[in-house]
Amino acid sequence: MKKNPPPNKSELKFQKILAWLMTEVVYGRAHVTIVQGMRHAGRHVLGVAPMFFEMTLGAHADAAQMTAARIFDSDGDISIHTLISSALREAGSFKHGSAAQVRKLVDETRATIAALRPVVAAVQTRRHQTLAHAGSIPLIDPERYVSEGRMTFTEFSCLFDEVATVLNNFSLLCRGTRIDLHMAAAQDYERMFQVIEGALRDAKKCP
Repeated sequence: MKKNPPPNKSELKFQKILAWLMTEVVYGRAHVTIVQGMRHAGRHVLGVAPMFFEMTLGAHADAAQMTAARIFDSDGDISIHTLISSALREAGSFKHGSAAQVRKLVDETRATIAALRPVVAAVQTRRHQTLAHAGSIPLIDPERYVSEGRMTFTEFSCLFDEVATVLNNFSLLCRGTRIDLHMAAAQDYERMFQVIEGALRDAKKCP
């Protein structure tokens, strides 16, 4: 039976890559928002189901990091790197910007990627060694793993902000508009915390 040939990356259209990456940023930011909210939740609330909340926090943190890893995957069919290459291929077809403006934005995006390299490297270490694969470094040389995977929560959160800015800059040249890359309901966990706090207050009132 004949195998189908692998898809040609050059056939991926710029707008499809842009839309996909925008969706990734929306979900990545939502995961970060939930992690941040749970980190600041009261112990009395999280103590109602500590294992559930601990695993939920870990799952959202892992999902956020995997989203960032996909966005910056140098081998992926859809990534910030393929966005750049497709923008250059289609530079003459942008409706709200000239080819020269597109090339200028590509240069600016490459500078942004270079500035984010330390954070991206930390994400990739975590992805390759524990999130997507079971690497040997965490067992053989845990100090190296911790060192190479070190990043602050603020640094990681800002990564999505920087990517969102890049995507909207391309959107302006391509579509003539910006898009709010935040999930409106990402903070609905606050309602759950309020319900738990209310139940705890009611329980205290009971004789």
